[in-house]
Amino acid sequence: LDVALCVQNKSMKARGFAFVLLAAHIAGVAYGRIEPATKIAFADSRNGQPLVGVGVRKKGPIKVYGVGLYVDRLGSKLALSKFSKHKVEELSAAFFEALTGSFGKTIVIKMAFGVSKEKIASALAESVQSRMGGSGGDALAAFERVVLDGCAAHAGGRASAGTEFSFGVRGNSIGVSVNGKASGTISSAPLCRAFLNCYFDGKSVAPALRSTCAEGVLALL
Repeated sequence: LDVALCVQNKSMKARGFAFVLLAAHIAGVAYGRIEPATKIAFADSRNGQPLVGVGVRKKGPIKVYGVGLYVDRLGSKLALSKFSKHKVEELSAAFFEALTGSFGKTIVIKMAFGVSKEKIASALAESVQSRMGGSGGDALAAFERVVLDGCAAHAGGRASAGTEFSFGVRGNSIGVSVNGKASGTISSAPLCRAFLNCYFDGKSVAPALRSTCAEGVLALL
C-alpha cells in the first residue's frame, strides 16, 4: 500500500509539474516580453506585427507606463534595410528618422500608475505639441479628444493602472484604441510624425524604448 501511494504521489507531482510547464509556455506565447522597470508584459506580436522593443515613461521617480513598439515586418525591412549591417552603437539620427517613416507601426502603452483621463490626454498632447510647434491646431485637439473619449467609453472614465492605449500609425493616419476598443482616427502627417518623435527623437520620453527598438529592428532586418 505504501509503495502504491508513493507511486501515485509521484505521478500526481509529475502531472502537476507538467501543468505548470504548460501554463508557463502558454503565458510565454501570450506575453513574450516583460518591460523590466514596470514588470508589464507585452505580447510577442500584435495583429501580425512583431514586437521590437519596450521601455518605460517616467515622471521623476514615478513609473507612469510601460510602452512597446510593434512594426510591419515587410514595411520596416523596406524602409530600414540600408541599416542592416550597422551595429546599434553606430546608428545615427537618420535611423530613427527612418523608423518614424510611413510604414505601419503600433505604439502600445500600458499604465503602471493610475491617473485621470484628463491627465493622460493632456500629457500625451503636451509631448506631441512640443514637437509640432505652435498650438498643434485642430489635429492635436482631435487627438486629445479621442484619448479622452476612449477613456470615458472603454476604461471607466480613468486611465487606471492596467489600462491599455494603442496608437496605430500608418502613413498620415493614427488610430487610437483603449482597452482594445477603437476610439477614433486622425489624419495628419505632422501629428503622426510628432507623436512618433515623442519616443524616437533625441529627447525621447522613454529612452529605453528607443534603445531596445534599435536592437530589435536590427535583429528583424
